[in-house]
Amino acid sequence: MIKRISSPEEMSALPEKGVEAQKIRSLLLAYGTEYDFCRFFISKNAFIAQLNGDYIICDCGETDISELASFLGFSGFASVFCSDRIGENLSKTLDLKAQKVYLMRFSGNPSAEKPDMLSPSEAYSIIKTGFDFEFEPWYLDMSHRVRHGISRFYGLCGSALAVQYAINGEALISQVASLPEKRGKGFASRLISAVCNELRDFAVYVLCEQELVGFYQKNGFICEKTKYIIKN
Repeated sequence: MIKRISSPEEMSALPEKGVEAQKIRSLLLAYGTEYDFCRFFISKNAFIAQLNGDYIICDCGETDISELASFLGFSGFASVFCSDRIGENLSKTLDLKAQKVYLMRFSGNPSAEKPDMLSPSEAYSIIKTGFDFEFEPWYLDMSHRVRHGISRFYGLCGSALAVQYAINGEALISQVASLPEKRGKGFASRLISAVCNELRDFAVYVLCEQELVGFYQKNGFICEKTKYIIKN
């Protein structure tokens, strides 16, 4: 049975490592369990977080796929981020296409160049040129995470990126973008290297689609695992 939790203590068995677990933990640290738009659930072998219709599933064993499918179908969802095993089986059960994404870990030599710390508004002015999302929901979420010390933004020479979280020895970077006039000049690569140096006490990861695997490999990342995103 999938049960909604009412206190963070009920998530105490959430794994210490892994991108799904850390994504859930970062939401738990930022929002707690008091908001209706950000909910947390547990079942026999899974932990689940939901923020505005987007779900994250962290499976810890043989998870009941039919139960998950029924739960998601009843709740309604925009997207689900999960492991490859859950993604392959859940997409078949829901009869939806699953998009494969690649979890890559930095293993290169970071530079000592110092990146700038950016506010969410400063970062958005750059990130919006490479990503298509609405300002208000993005800003409300990311500024909340920044205030709670979960996320941060860095910039360098017209490039910007987000550190989604840096907790329990693992960090996830995302939303890497450059202003149109700054593209193709290596500034994004320099920024990534500089941020990896800032995060040198963490294992630094990025999630990307197939077409960006080569870019991150050139910037010192190696592919570790595949994950899935299921969109409704």
